[in-house]
Amino acid sequence: MVVCCVHQRAACNINIHHHHNMQSETMPSDDDDDAQTQDKLTQAQLTAIENEIKSSQPLTSQLLPISALLHQYSTTAANEQQQSAGFIQSAQFLSTKYTSLRRVRGDGNCYYRAFLYSLCEHLLLRNSNNNETGGSKEFSRIKTTIANSLKWVCQFGYEEMTIDMFYEELVELFDFISAADNNDKSASTAAGATKNESNRNNAQQQLHSKLNEENSTSDYCTWYLRVLTAAQMKSNPDRFLPFLLADETNMMMDIPTFCSREVEPMGKECGMVTVAALAECLGVKVVIEYMDGRLSNNDAAAGGIGIGSSGEVVNHVFGQIHDEDDEDRDRICLTLLYRPGHYDILY
Repeated sequence: MVVCCVHQRAACNINIHHHHNMQSETMPSDDDDDAQTQDKLTQAQLTAIENEIKSSQPLTSQLLPISALLHQYSTTAANEQQQSAGFIQSAQFLSTKYTSLRRVRGDGNCYYRAFLYSLCEHLLLRNSNNNETGGSKEFSRIKTTIANSLKWVCQFGYEEMTIDMFYEELVELFDFISAADNNDKSASTAAGATKNESNRNNAQQQLHSKLNEENSTSDYCTWYLRVLTAAQMKSNPDRFLPFLLADETNMMMDIPTFCSREVEPMGKECGMVTVAALAECLGVKVVIEYMDGRLSNNDAAAGGIGIGSSGEVVNHVFGQIHDEDDEDRDRICLTLLYRPGHYDILY
């Protein structure tokens, strides 16, 4: 994000100045020139890939029918058929549970971006639906949590002046949802349900546009969600440290180091521990359907498809509150689709 980029630019400037000073003492070798040329080519390739992703993938797509998922794997090339077989059966299974999905850009920020979009959309619809029990109460709870979060995260090593603009962007996003709710209530009194529905649709479109502006609200809020995630982990290290010690690298890593490497930088993919931390920080439930395309041993040997021959997809629930009372049952529940290295939104 902007903060990380600023730090990287500062580090680059130091290295450049140091290199120029060294030039006055020694001439660069051919190896140095080759390394610099390779670095430039690599950066050019990364920039080209980033630009291609931006031109072909919106930050969040329009709502798509769930059949789009099956179509994606049904048209896979023949040499990838065995690899996609499990995905096809899983897509068929998901089509019996869900009606729509929303794709999220695959830029390493997809979990946080999907969480942000789905949370705001749920709050907008629940808050503006006067028949939704607990909708306004749940919105007020999360809005208050966000409003109080700046001072809280600063207890864990963040400077207020550094993160304030990202915090303000998220606060303003919740103010937008609140204003849309007030418009709905006014319209429902003055012009009836038709006007109410029109206002709600307009608010949804405005939210979609706002969260699809490049280098704007979505990126700023996504980075602040990373800060909230890191702060949650730092606030309860005993809760999260065992998960860090069990990661695939088998390396011991303390929570501050993990957060600085894996949570705070934009573009870093989200693992199960960070999924849990963000859900618990904001007090929401997150259901993730894990679609990894694996075949069971029996199915693979028989040339069949699916997981356990049915293609049933396993889901995991994060932020779930046990011994739920009435208040807990009104909590927001976000449903996301996980495929290796990527998250989308399910409806």
